[in-house]
Amino acid sequence: MDFTGKTVLVTGASVGIGRDTAVLFAKHGAQVGINFANSQLDAQETLSLVTKAGGSGVLCQGDVSREDDAKRVVSTCVQKFGGLDVLVNNAGITSFIPFPELDKANADVWRRLYEVNVMGSFFCAREAARAMGDKPGVIVNVSSVAGHRPNGSSIPYAVTKAAVLHLTRLLAVTMGPNIRVVSVSPGVIDDTRWNTTRTDIDVQKMYDSAAAATPLKRTGHGSDIADAIVYMASDSASFISGVDLLVDGGRCLLT
Repeated sequence: MDFTGKTVLVTGASVGIGRDTAVLFAKHGAQVGINFANSQLDAQETLSLVTKAGGSGVLCQGDVSREDDAKRVVSTCVQKFGGLDVLVNNAGITSFIPFPELDKANADVWRRLYEVNVMGSFFCAREAARAMGDKPGVIVNVSSVAGHRPNGSSIPYAVTKAAVLHLTRLLAVTMGPNIRVVSVSPGVIDDTRWNTTRTDIDVQKMYDSAAAATPLKRTGHGSDIADAIVYMASDSASFISGVDLLVDGGRCLLT
């Protein structure tokens, strides 16, 4: 896969899957826009890794859930590199709320998760489509296995990720034929920062349980998701649009 001369914007690229994705695109020759909301030091580290991988990058600060910020994030990338070929809507948040604790899933939780996970993806996709114009382009939305089945970190999170799946279909129909829109749904990823500070559960026990319930008998890594995203954005997937790629080791087949 070759992205030489192409510009890729990755939202939520300061850590985790976003960072792995930005670096992998750089290894394939891309110019990379690195979006972050607050974690500038982490974003600087991603930029350093992009450079070491042989690519060039630019920091694109902004909270994608805000329309003006989404416009600025895309325009910063376009102004730096002269255009946009690929958008990866990776920015996302969650709230860890056991499903039975319905009262904790209050209006503030619902509002914030929906704003970032769904509205943010739409705002960035709309601005990316404007930047791409009549040129071929690709938008890759990051959903979750939680959008497919009744599990995940909370009910609001799972619902927003299901919404991202349908947003992908709607945008694919709306933005074709020049722009392909696809999604990738990670399963349990063992090197995400989300779980490193949790005290409400035994994280390693959760990973072991997830691995045991997966045909491949392991959890995923950020690099697994980055590989899938880069493939879906590449010319090798040029006849794929409006569909989701589950990257969960087959766990959806069993649980």
